[in-house]
Amino acid sequence: MTYSTINYQTKKLAELQSFIKGLYTLSNYLDLNENLTDKTVSNLTLDSRKVECADVFIAIQGEQRHGLEFLESVLSKQPGLIIADRALTEAETELVENSQFEVVVWVIESITDKLGEFAAWFYDQPSQKLKVVGITGTNGKTSTAFYTAQLLAHLGQKVALIGTLGNGPLDDLQKTNNTTPESVQVHRLLHEFLQQGMQWVIMEVSSHGLCLGRIQGVNFETVALTQVTRDHMDFHGTIEAYQQAKTRLFYEYPAKHKVLNVSDSIGVEISQMLATTKETDDGRGLWFYQPNKNSPKSFIQANLTCENVDLTSQGIACEFTIMSAEKGALKTEKVDIPLMGIFNLENVMCALSILLSSDFTWQKIKPGLVNLTSVAGRMQVLATSPTIILDFAHTPDALQQVLQAVKIHLAYSDGKLITVFGCGGNRDQGKRPLMAAIAESLADKIMVTNDNPRDESAEQIVNEIKTGFVAPQKAFYELDRECAIKSVLDKTQAEDIVVIAGKGHEDYQEIAGVKYPYSDKAVVVDWLKSHQHSQVKTD
Repeated sequence: MTYSTINYQTKKLAELQSFIKGLYTLSNYLDLNENLTDKTVSNLTLDSRKVECADVFIAIQGEQRHGLEFLESVLSKQPGLIIADRALTEAETELVENSQFEVVVWVIESITDKLGEFAAWFYDQPSQKLKVVGITGTNGKTSTAFYTAQLLAHLGQKVALIGTLGNGPLDDLQKTNNTTPESVQVHRLLHEFLQQGMQWVIMEVSSHGLCLGRIQGVNFETVALTQVTRDHMDFHGTIEAYQQAKTRLFYEYPAKHKVLNVSDSIGVEISQMLATTKETDDGRGLWFYQPNKNSPKSFIQANLTCENVDLTSQGIACEFTIMSAEKGALKTEKVDIPLMGIFNLENVMCALSILLSSDFTWQKIKPGLVNLTSVAGRMQVLATSPTIILDFAHTPDALQQVLQAVKIHLAYSDGKLITVFGCGGNRDQGKRPLMAAIAESLADKIMVTNDNPRDESAEQIVNEIKTGFVAPQKAFYELDRECAIKSVLDKTQAEDIVVIAGKGHEDYQEIAGVKYPYSDKAVVVDWLKSHQHSQVKTD
């Protein structure tokens, strides 16, 4: 998929001006040209590098630099319109006046406040013509989105993803910098997917995306919650602020269906709030799933529960009970799900709930369920004997879930649980000793190494991790991640399980502002080949 293959509808500048005047009061916009020609524009972008002829370039303050800093480069590409969130400096005004091409510049204060609404209008409200699913939570968003997309594809639906794995159809995902793109790109992607014939778009919705307005203007078919624990303290400051950010998806955005995990305390809180409003009276259906019956219960009976759960060498086996007002309770036969880790049951139940709440039947869903494949880097088994697992776990809760899940698989074995992990730089420092304590309590052997130290000292990060160990001298330390992994594998026995945590599918290591090519999977595959290993599972 490339942007050049999309035939965008063009809009006249007069149309844009009329719409913008409807968005803002007279005090909120300046310098709108009153005598406009029939000039048309063809696309919106915030990225100066992606500006093409006749595009609308929106110059706002980014994380580090303002869009107007790239004005000279943008002008050379003959944009159809430039919208800025501040007045131009004398030097910038001179660049515009001396441009060899006719340039229209509008200065609109607080353009970012309504940017999503503007983009949704510009692209003709694509989310209203697609079935968009928004999934939020601390862990499980990526896996749940991937399983939901697979199940829909098995049902013959045309599905695209927006999230950590990339943007696009399942078989043509394009890399992305953010889990949830900025709002202009979100609506542009939705427009592209609509033109490509997609019916569903499964979107991961991050807490950053919610706080920064990246999904403004999106109409959802379904919004869903996995669970909420601790993450992104560097951005939100407190757990309470982080939790509040997650709840916004369910209170502030239109959705026909709202799927909630009522084994999670935040899910219970949201379900109680929504059930006391008019949610059930205005066409918005509530659906509750409960992976763990021993957890706090909502006052409303869950629509989807599970029982008789067994972890096998092939994955998870369990029975489901589906409760609906129309048909009562349906208890399914035991089904084998080819995924590792008990927490994957929660992700599968969220995906199932998304489909069941949209009136797909169990009989039609089941064949797709038994053929699910894991996300690259999410509890991904690369080899057996020894078993080598890659996982993206980079928070205390995620690491605990992975190690606990794997330990259960070792319950009837003499094998050891070995983990390799580190902590990222320029991120939540408070989690470093927490992850050390979790690894020490669950793993038999521990290797601490680099995991994107970014602009921080790798040695300092390791020292902060060490403070969480009761016996730091029993762990192993190697800053070179490739050497650390191969050193562990060299000493591993056939019955052991090695969990390499933190990076998962990532193909780089970020050190001192530079992203170096690097892949945990490639390191493991190289080791397997050098040892002529016959139990490789790298597909």
